[in-house]
Amino acid sequence: MNQGTPGQAAQSQLEALQDRLDFAKKLQALTNKIHATDNISQIMLDLSAEICELFQCERLTLYVVNKKEGVLVSKVKTGINSDQELVLPINRNSIAGYVALTRNTVRINNLEDPAELQNIDPELHFFTDVDRRTGFKSKQMLTAPLLQGLSKEVVGVLQLINQRADGRFDSVAEDGLEALTATLALALFQR
Repeated sequence: MNQGTPGQAAQSQLEALQDRLDFAKKLQALTNKIHATDNISQIMLDLSAEICELFQCERLTLYVVNKKEGVLVSKVKTGINSDQELVLPINRNSIAGYVALTRNTVRINNLEDPAELQNIDPELHFFTDVDRRTGFKSKQMLTAPLLQGLSKEVVGVLQLINQRADGRFDSVAEDGLEALTATLALALFQR
C-alpha cells in the first residue's frame, strides 16, 4: 500500500484546507447577499443555482412551515418544472418532515438503503412521489431545519439533493448548510 511521501501528505492537507477556505469564502458571499435583500423568496430563487454550485448538488428544495396547516410547503425547488407546491406533513414519514419535527440536520448517503433510514428513525421513509412524477432519481440528501430565535422555532427546511462531486455530502457541507439555514431563518424573521 503506497501512502506517498510526507511531502505529498502535507500537500494533500494543504489542498484540503484551501478547499475549506474557498468554501467558507463562497458561503460568506452567499450569506452577505441574503442579508442585503428585502425579498427572501426572490433571493432564494436567484441564489439557488449558486447554492447548488457551492454544495455541488444537483437540486435543492426550500420548504417553509405553514403553521396554520401544520405542514411544510415548498417555496423554491430547482429542477422541477412545475408551479405546483410540494406539501409535506411535519412528521417522521418524510425526510423534510422529520427534520422539521426533530429540528435535527440529517445526512443520508444512500436513499435506497432502508437500513440507513431506519438507523435515523424507525418511522423515517423517503417520500418517492416527487421522483416518480418527475423522473428524477434522488440518491443522497442533506437536510437542515431553519431555526428562528432563542426558542429554536422551526420556520422551514432546506434540502440539498444528490452530491455531484463524490456522491456523499461531508461534514464540511453539513456545517455549511447549518450556517446557511441560520442565515435564512434570520432573514425570514427580519422580513
